[in-house]
This record gives sequence, C-alpha cells and structure tokens, in this order.
Amino acid sequence: MVYTTPTTSANIQPVKYVDLQKYSGKWFIIGSIPTRFDKKWKYTTESYSVREDGNIDVLTTYVKHDVGKTSTLMSKGFPDDKTNNVEWKVQFVWPFKADYLIEELAPDYSYVVVGHPEKKYLYIMNRSGKMNNELYTAIAERCRLKGYDISDLRKTVQ
Repeated sequence: MVYTTPTTSANIQPVKYVDLQKYSGKWFIIGSIPTRFDKKWKYTTESYSVREDGNIDVLTTYVKHDVGKTSTLMSKGFPDDKTNNVEWKVQFVWPFKADYLIEELAPDYSYVVVGHPEKKYLYIMNRSGKMNNELYTAIAERCRLKGYDISDLRKTVQ
C-alpha cells in the first residue's frame, strides 16, 4: 500500500494484508514512541522468522544507553490470520501478550509502521537502518493524524 501525505485522518487507509514471508527478516527501528521497557535502548533491530506453526520468532538486539553493551531478547509473535496478519499479539514475557498493529507497510516491504490500537507505542522500522528526513517526517505526520502524540516520537540512534 502506497501512502501520500494526507490532509485529514480520513485519508489514511489501513494495511489490508501482510505476507509473513516477505515481512520476515531484519528490521531497524528508526523512530519510536517506546514502551517503558525499551525507552533506554539504542541501536535496536528486530529479526522476524516464521515458524512451522505460523507464529513468529522475534529476536530483538539492542544496546542500553547507560550500559553500552549489546543484549538480545527473544519473543514470539502471534499473527491473527482473521485480520490478514495485520493484527498480532507479541509475547515478551509469559504469560503476557501485547497488541501489535501493522499500520503502514511499503509495497516492497522496505519500511513498516507498527503501533498499538490505543496509541500506547509506535515503531517506524526499515530494512536499511537509514531513512531520509522527508519520508520520516511524512510518516510521523500520518501517525499524528491517526492520533499518536508524536511529541513523544524519538529517532533511534543507529
């Protein structure tokens, strides 16, 4: 789905389908409204792998600002096939699962915007680790129109 910069939130169309095989692989977090768990992270990547059961293994690699050491975290994603894999649950710690909503996805799977139905957090990710300011600003504006408080949006150090 290709987006142009909308003037109102009514112009924003949701993602209709996510091909999990194309979604698999490494993503760099370019910007985020982080959760309380990852607000002190930098140099963050997530690698997604489809499991035989259709669920997703997620390997997050990050560096804590105050420690400077690379760490990893393994979690599981549970895409909802009834939503064409647009809505997921992600489990970082058993038994708790968080909502994961794929809000925007480039047709070539070069970037993605992952959010939360209640606008609690937001992640702008891409495949290269670099994003031009024009695209980043346009994505941030679309997120603002969707109801995110982008004053909390911060670019991730890569």
